[in-house]
Amino acid sequence: MNIAFLFDADHDDFDGYYGIPIMKLILQSGIANSDRNMRVSIGDILTTQFVSSSQERSVSYLKFVCEKTYSPINFNRLYSDKLDQSMYKKSVFCWLFQNMDSTFAENVHTNLCSLSEAYLGAMDVDFSNEFHLQFFRNSLIESYRIKRDECSIFYSMGNIDECKDYDIERIFEQYGFAVSYEDRGLRKTIFDKYDDIKHFHRISRFKNYFINLPNLNENLVDDLIHNLEELHPELFDIFAAATKALQTADTKEEVAQAALSGRRFLESFANYIFPPQNESFNGRDVGKSNYKNRLWAYVEKTLKELRSFEEERLELFGARIDSLVKVFCSGLHSEISKENLETEFENLVILISDMIALKPSNMVKPYLAYRDEILGMLHEAFRETN
Repeated sequence: MNIAFLFDADHDDFDGYYGIPIMKLILQSGIANSDRNMRVSIGDILTTQFVSSSQERSVSYLKFVCEKTYSPINFNRLYSDKLDQSMYKKSVFCWLFQNMDSTFAENVHTNLCSLSEAYLGAMDVDFSNEFHLQFFRNSLIESYRIKRDECSIFYSMGNIDECKDYDIERIFEQYGFAVSYEDRGLRKTIFDKYDDIKHFHRISRFKNYFINLPNLNENLVDDLIHNLEELHPELFDIFAAATKALQTADTKEEVAQAALSGRRFLESFANYIFPPQNESFNGRDVGKSNYKNRLWAYVEKTLKELRSFEEERLELFGARIDSLVKVFCSGLHSEISKENLETEFENLVILISDMIALKPSNMVKPYLAYRDEILGMLHEAFRETN
């Protein structure tokens, strides 16, 4: 779940200087107690500026935009009276946490209530909502990654020296955080083709379908979404196709197409976590067509990196991989019911989540998804100089 914590930036408590004081309120609210991997974006909610630059510059349009922007879906802890006084005439400042679960959000909200009168409340944010996408994802600055008491400060495209902020470092350290720096790659740059509403509709379609399956829940699915987005957003093109196929499947041919989507996902996932190579890996062929072996190889390699390798543990992962590959491949040639295939997709989600959980940092590949755009730009530049 994406949770936005909102503040009246013009409140007398801040005397016109609100960025650092609000940061300290957030750091006092208990966010170091979460074991989830959360990306954090901060900034003003620019509704007034948006309306001022639009063709329809009216109070009624501003009211419409604000109502659409401050519209929670499932988590509504907004103080409506206070927000109504702020959103039209004052600046609203936001800390947005991606991948925060609702129970933890409730705790942070309760703590912030007792810390400041400037706090306007919290709400969940859905990027498949065009107003949420505009004002909470694409307009805010993605600044930090927080997990437990560890904070990574983002920089972009290798510019770490330009982005170092020792004052921010010290504030995090004062509140008990270990601080490092992390290259966020090309997210939210001109190379990012995954920032449009269609992409987030695909994610929403996947989420809304899978959270309603018996053995899955919103927290698990949200965490998977967060990690796969960091690995390669294109994976949701495949998941969306699988979701659509499962939802509409009435014939055995349509069920077979859904099974094919499951196999395609495993192939793509293997390509991103353990790319094909010519040399074998511990006796296994790991070429382009050997995606099952490469999934095994990733688990084995990661377990050894963690110094927690046990043959039995590897075999358990491998048996789950083999079972899913067999089902998704046999679905093309033999009959499988829609209900049984849904169960196998549940197993797929749980398997992928468990593989990610071995070492979540392996999923952070900030340039992988934008390789084609970079190569295209370089090719164009080379062509123009010759």
